[in-house]
Amino acid sequence: MMDVIIQKLSAPDFSPENYVQELTQRCVGSQELEQQRLRIQALAEETNTLLKKNVYRHYMQFIETAKEISHLEGEMYQLCHQLTEQRALLAAMTTASVRGEKGLQSNGIGDECDGNKEEEKEQKRRQQLIDIGEAVEGCVSLVDIPGRQLMYDGDLLELDPIDNTPLQRVHAYLLTDTFIIASWILNRRSPTRYKYEAGYELGSLAVVNVRDLKNAFKLLVFPDTRVFQCSNSQTKKEWLEQFEEAKKLLVSKEKVKREISVEPKSPARSDTLETSMNPFEEPEEIETPDETPEWLLEVAEDLDVFIAQRHFEQAYKLIEKSTEYLEKNKLSNDLVAEDLKRKLDSRVKTLTNVLTKELEVSPDKSQQGGLRAARRAVRLLNKLGKSTQACDLMLKLCSSLLKTQLKRVKLEGAAVKYVTRLATVFFSNLAEMVQEFQFKAFPNSPQCASVLIMWLNDEVNILMSHLIKQVLVKQTSLSTLSQCVIALHTQCSQLDGLGVDVKYLVDGQLRPGLTRALTDTRDKLIDAVKLRSGEDKWHPTNLNTKQQRDKLLSEFSNLPALQFESYITDFWIGLSANTIAFARLYLSLIEDCLLLITPDLTHTIDQLLYDVFSAQLKHVGNSLNSERFRNERQFITINGKFLVDKLLKHCNELYEKKVGVRCKKLDQLKIDYSRYQVTITSYI
Repeated sequence: MMDVIIQKLSAPDFSPENYVQELTQRCVGSQELEQQRLRIQALAEETNTLLKKNVYRHYMQFIETAKEISHLEGEMYQLCHQLTEQRALLAAMTTASVRGEKGLQSNGIGDECDGNKEEEKEQKRRQQLIDIGEAVEGCVSLVDIPGRQLMYDGDLLELDPIDNTPLQRVHAYLLTDTFIIASWILNRRSPTRYKYEAGYELGSLAVVNVRDLKNAFKLLVFPDTRVFQCSNSQTKKEWLEQFEEAKKLLVSKEKVKREISVEPKSPARSDTLETSMNPFEEPEEIETPDETPEWLLEVAEDLDVFIAQRHFEQAYKLIEKSTEYLEKNKLSNDLVAEDLKRKLDSRVKTLTNVLTKELEVSPDKSQQGGLRAARRAVRLLNKLGKSTQACDLMLKLCSSLLKTQLKRVKLEGAAVKYVTRLATVFFSNLAEMVQEFQFKAFPNSPQCASVLIMWLNDEVNILMSHLIKQVLVKQTSLSTLSQCVIALHTQCSQLDGLGVDVKYLVDGQLRPGLTRALTDTRDKLIDAVKLRSGEDKWHPTNLNTKQQRDKLLSEFSNLPALQFESYITDFWIGLSANTIAFARLYLSLIEDCLLLITPDLTHTIDQLLYDVFSAQLKHVGNSLNSERFRNERQFITINGKFLVDKLLKHCNELYEKKVGVRCKKLDQLKIDYSRYQVTITSYI
């Protein structure tokens, strides 16, 4: 079936409209059309995969072919140069044999004239480079490299490589080994009119003639592409010719350097004639300068290939091998050694930039691989001595991943469920990132630990500021807040095993909001106590049915310290409805407060517990002194003893069990209201 579809789609006269019309006529129902769509989609994915493989395979061949062509071009240029030198040598020998001694004498005068011309030429070359250094700010070391000279310069208009829109006007200088781009400095009257922007080695630069854009050419500098437009076609032609000429000169110099570095030292003719060699004696060892290996001379080209093919590990190994060789072995030619070091430093910088871009966060960059995809770049940056830069980029990547994960948690349902889901996602990802950072990315980098702590502080603060806006509002009950705090503390414990404690950060962010919530809760509960106190008739509570009695008993069955069963007789309870409601309220209050209690919130919670219980005891004292409840004083004393001796004692025991010390405010509460106990005793 797939072969038939392929034949139809690859036919020369294929028409999409006719093919779709044929499918709609042949297929019955939407199910068959869906099957055809899936087949075509599978075929498209398979074709896409094959195209990618072919592009990658041909790209590798293109790299290898370009490298071979470059070598052949250098050899052909060297051969042409040797033929030219031989022709000049034969012509000189012919002239010398014809002129004789006169020719030789006159040749001495010519040599002197040539020497003067060379000196003038060298002085002119140096003056041109000095003028460039004075005209371009930040470009003063051009004269340091011998043999460097200016080949061409002029104004260019830089264009955007994507949409060809003008970016800026620049002034460019083409030297024998470097291409310099300088931007204009506006409103500058001094000799320095330009500012150094970029410099590219000609060895790592490719010039492409742009035919579909008028008077433009393109510079390919891995991994960037820059497009420049000339003022007219003649200027463009001159730029391209000068680039080609500079490339040829550079290849020639490289070849000469290689020949100088590998050419063995031949013995002098006089030594050969004067020294008698005994064939029966062992030859003496003659010290020869170290030859530069071929792989070291081609290290720059090999590194470019490795970086282009994204073989970063091989590139680093080659850099390490080359650096170690240059440190241990001194080359016979200092110029060759200096040039190799300069090229090696440039490739190290290029590799660092590529690895840095692997870790950079951008909107159009997929984060599918997560932290595992970043391990390779981080490891190589650490080896290259860029640990600080790698640390910052990795933490920015972690922040982006965290933000993406948290966006998937929707704000729906109850507040406790939302906080639990959000905290689970946040702290589980945070634990994974800390583990990746400490044990895999930077295992032996204590200087990065402080950066990690600062990053953790920022991320926790961002999370808590979001939760405070969503959860810590005036309408949220204290019970909901306590459950949210417990959920946060539970998820924080995931980091304890990694030696990181962020619980104090969470508590520090929650402290202002919780203090405000506790104060609001105190005011609301005191108002509720006063409202119920105004409606209290001080009558025993009647439980109409057995179900209500059993329900009430089961509610207080887990609190044996209250001895609640002793107050029940049949379906009557020897406590008022107000007292029972306050017992429920206060037990729930102290449970929530003990879940929230921290050293910073202890004073606020103690004051809350004191004020609420104090309001209820004031109601008991006022009722005892009121003539309105003269006949109910004995019943009031029973309720008062229950509150002070049973409920208050039980709550203080819960407090001591949780905190480790007794609540001084609750003890003070019992002392402050001891006079009510005296009143109760007198009435009993």
